[in-house]
Amino acid sequence: MDSGHANNELPKPDSVSVSPTSERLEEHLTLYPHLADRILRQLLVVLHEQGNITIDRIYDEARRQAGNIDSGRTTDADNPNVMAAPRGDQSERDVVQNITRHYAAVQLRPQEIDEIVNLTLKREEADKLRAIVSLQSVSFRLLADTVRRFCALPVGEMQLTPDEATGIRVGLIRHLISDQLEFIAIAKKFLRIRDFEGIINRTIGAESGMGRVGGKAAGMYLAATILGASRHQSNRRSIPAEAARDDESYTPSVPASESYPVSIPDSYYLRSDVIEDFLAFNGLGEYQNQKYKLPEEIRNEYRLIKSVFRNADFPAGIVEQLRELLERLGDSPLIVRSSSLLEDRFGTAFSGKYASIFVANQGPIEHRLEALLGAIAEVFASALGPDPLQYRKEHDLLDYEEDMAVLIQRVIGKRFGPYFAPAFAGVAFSRNEFRWSPRIRREDGLMRIVMGLGTRAVDRVAGESPRLVALGVPTLRHESTNTEIMCNSQRQVDVINVERNCLEAIPLPDLLQHAAEFPMLDRCVSIRRERLLVPPMGTYIDEPTENLFITFDKLMSEGIFTEQLRVILRRLEEAYGYPVDVEFAHDGETLYLLQCRTLSQGTEFEPQPIPENIPGDNIVFSATRFVRSGRLDGVEYIIYVDPRDYDEIGTREDRIEVARVIGRLNHALTNERFILIGPGRWGSNDMRLGIPVTYADINRSSMLIEVARERDGYVPEVSYGTHFFQDLVEAKILYLPLYPDDAANQFNDHLFADAENRLTQIVPSAEAFKDIIRVVHLPSATGGRRVCVLMNGESDRAVAFLTDEND
Repeated sequence: MDSGHANNELPKPDSVSVSPTSERLEEHLTLYPHLADRILRQLLVVLHEQGNITIDRIYDEARRQAGNIDSGRTTDADNPNVMAAPRGDQSERDVVQNITRHYAAVQLRPQEIDEIVNLTLKREEADKLRAIVSLQSVSFRLLADTVRRFCALPVGEMQLTPDEATGIRVGLIRHLISDQLEFIAIAKKFLRIRDFEGIINRTIGAESGMGRVGGKAAGMYLAATILGASRHQSNRRSIPAEAARDDESYTPSVPASESYPVSIPDSYYLRSDVIEDFLAFNGLGEYQNQKYKLPEEIRNEYRLIKSVFRNADFPAGIVEQLRELLERLGDSPLIVRSSSLLEDRFGTAFSGKYASIFVANQGPIEHRLEALLGAIAEVFASALGPDPLQYRKEHDLLDYEEDMAVLIQRVIGKRFGPYFAPAFAGVAFSRNEFRWSPRIRREDGLMRIVMGLGTRAVDRVAGESPRLVALGVPTLRHESTNTEIMCNSQRQVDVINVERNCLEAIPLPDLLQHAAEFPMLDRCVSIRRERLLVPPMGTYIDEPTENLFITFDKLMSEGIFTEQLRVILRRLEEAYGYPVDVEFAHDGETLYLLQCRTLSQGTEFEPQPIPENIPGDNIVFSATRFVRSGRLDGVEYIIYVDPRDYDEIGTREDRIEVARVIGRLNHALTNERFILIGPGRWGSNDMRLGIPVTYADINRSSMLIEVARERDGYVPEVSYGTHFFQDLVEAKILYLPLYPDDAANQFNDHLFADAENRLTQIVPSAEAFKDIIRVVHLPSATGGRRVCVLMNGESDRAVAFLTDEND
C-alpha cells in the first residue's frame, strides 16, 4: 500500500526519506556503483511483487514529474491495440530511481535491502558463469575461479529462479561431470551451483586443461546429493537434505521424516584429461589404437601395456598435487578407482571392467607417492584391457573418445590389530530378480553383504558366498538348512594389512584374534549350538572360533539397517526414474555410499509354462533350483566341460588355456546360437572351482549354465548381483545352475558322450583339449533337431528339450 503522501501523490525527487534502510541502501550503491542500476531495478521488482506500488504507477508519475506525460495515450496494459509507450529520457529514469529509493526506505527493512543486493550480486556472477559454461572450450582455472566467486557470496534467503539457474547447472555438468543427456536430465534437478565447488576444490589436473570426473564419481556425487548425504567432511557428519539451503530453486529430495544418516567417503577427482597428458608426456599415444586390434592381439599385448604404464612418469604438476593430497590425507588407506567417461552410464555399466586398486598408504611419503602413482597408472592401463574393449565394441562405443578419470578415496573402516576394513560392505539393488519365496516382492530390493571389504560381494570367490538378503523380509534365507548355511557362509575376510602394506584375505579366526577392536562383530556372526545357529546375546563374544560363522543374522533381525537401505534405494529409483544398484560400506557408526548407477536390465520374460508331456529321451536337462524366467529357442551348439574332466587337469596353465579355448570358440561361433555348460563357477578367481573365463570369452553365448556335481564339490554360487552376473544381464545371456545328481532333475549325459565332438573342426589348435571340451552340433547329433529352453521363475522349474522347431 502507498503511505506517507496525501492523495496518493508520489514523492518528488528531493523528498527521499532518511532512515536506517535508506542509509543501508546508499552504502551498497556506493560500494557497488557499477551495479547501481541493477540493484534499483531489483528493488522496483520487489516493491511491485509485495504490492507496495505498481511499476506502471511509478513510471507514469515519473513521466509526469519529468514533464514527459502524454495525456492522450491509453495506458491499458492488457490491451494490445494501443500506442507504444514512449521511451523515457535520463531525467525520467532519475525520477524513477528516486521514487524507488523512497519506497524502499519506507517499505523495506535493512535486512531486506541486504538480501536484494546479495541477489543482485549473485545474478551478476551467475551471468558471468553462464557466459563461461556456454563456451565450447574453457580452462579449468577460469571456470573454477568463476564458480568460487559465486559461492563466496552469502547464501541468503532470496533465490535465483529455475530458468536462471538451470542453464548454468547444465553447463557445469557438461564441463565437469558428464555429457550424457540421460544423466544431465536427472542431475540438473538436484545438483545446485554451490554443489560444484565441492567437486572443483577436490579436482586434480592442470589448471590450463579441462576434463570431467567420470561416471563412477558422477553417480556417487549425484546420489549423495539426492539423499542429502554429507560430503567430504572430515568428521563424516550427516545432514538431512532439507537442512542445506541454497541460492537456487531445486527439486527437493525426500521427506525429512524418512531420513537416515548416510555419507560418502572423503574423495578426490583426477580429471579425465590427465590421462591425455600422461600419454603425451611419455610418448604412449600409439596405444590409443589398441581398440581397433583383434581380440587376441589385445589380450597378448595387455600385460606389456600394464608394465609400460606402471613404469611411466607423470607430469611434475600432477605429481606435486598428488604429494600435497597425501600430506593432507596422512596415512589413511586409500582406494584408487576407475571413473571412465563411459562407466556407470545409462545402459552401459562396465561392471568390473576396469581396475580398482587398494593402496595401504604406509611409510615415508615418497614411498606412498610412488605406490599411488603406480595405482593410477594401472587404472589408466585397464582402459586398454581385452574385456572393456570388447564391451565397448559390442555397445558401439569404440569410436567414443573415452578418457579415464580416477576417483581417489579414503577406504571406509577401522583398524583392528594390523588390519583395516569396514565392519561390512556390499551391493544392493532396488529391484530383486532372484525371489526364492512368494513372500519376497520385486520392488523391495536385494542385498549382497560381506564382512570386511566389499570385494567379495561383487566378485566370484572360492567356496563361499555372501549373505543374500531380500530387503522386505531380511530374515528369510534362501538356504534350506543350517548345515547348508554353514557350508556356504563367508570364511575369509578381505582386509588391508597396514603393517605389510598389502591387501589380504584372512581367515575368520585371524580376525577374531582382534575381536575387541572389530566393530559390530556381534551383528556379523552367529554361534553354532549343536545343529543350530544363534546370534550372540551381547556384544562380548567368548566362543571357540570354530563355532562362529558369518551370517549377519543379528543385523537382519534388528531390521534397522535393512530398512535404511530399502528407503535409500527407493528414493534413488524415484529420482533416477530407473531401478538402481549401489555399493556401500559401514564402519560401525555410519553407512557410506560408494557407488550408484542404473541397474542393468535384461530382456523381461513372462514365466514360461513347462510342458508335462515331454518324452524323456528328448530332455537335455531340467532344473528345480534358483530358476529365473526366460526362454531360448533354436539352440544349434552346446559347449560342455564336464566337471569330472576339468577336475583332472593338473596345472594352472592348462586351466587357463581351457578358458582361452572357450574364448576362441566364443569368437568362432559369433553368429550361432549356443549354450555354455561348465563346472561350478564360471569366471571364479579360484580356477579349481570354475573355468577362469573373462567377459570377452563368453559374451557371444546365449546361455550360461553352471553344473554342481555332489561328489566333486562344485557348487554354483547364487550369482545375482556380482559383476559377472551383471555382464550376463547386459549381454542378454540367460543363466541357470544345474544339479545333475539331484533326483528331481534330469541331465542327458549320453548326448554329450556319444555325439561327435566338433571342437577341432572349429578351433584346430585345441587338439590337446578334445577330451575336456566337447562341442556338440545338435542338428548333426539329433537328426536335424535343436534345443528349446523354457524357464519359469515362479514355479522354480526349467527344462531344455529337443524340438523340430528352429525358432
